[in-house]
Amino acid sequence: MHLPVLSLVGSLRVTLVDGYGDGTVWFAIEDSGSGGATLCIDGRERSPTRHRLFDLARHPQKPGAVLLELGGPEEGIVVPLVSRWLDSARPRELGLTEFGWEMVRDALLRLGTPVAAGDP
Repeated sequence: MHLPVLSLVGSLRVTLVDGYGDGTVWFAIEDSGSGGATLCIDGRERSPTRHRLFDLARHPQKPGAVLLELGGPEEGIVVPLVSRWLDSARPRELGLTEFGWEMVRDALLRLGTPVAAGDP
């Protein structure tokens, strides 16, 4: 069962990271109990929510996706957790290509970056 990330308890770990061709990346996170959360960072060009974090979905267009507040506590959980996961091994050992690793890294680095008028 997928829960909001703030509902997870105990020790957290990243279990899966993947992305879509539109630049959106998503993360599956599990806690030490029986809970799990799915979050994504919108990577779609021309999206008004580009570079924003969503809870409860693998993609911002999926039913139930919840746009999270910039600088909210969810970011304080997801960014360090996924950053440590990215740094924990080489891309192939994490199940990622070099391109996939860079896509996830760049999504984290751009999280919350405003989209300027005229940006693709």
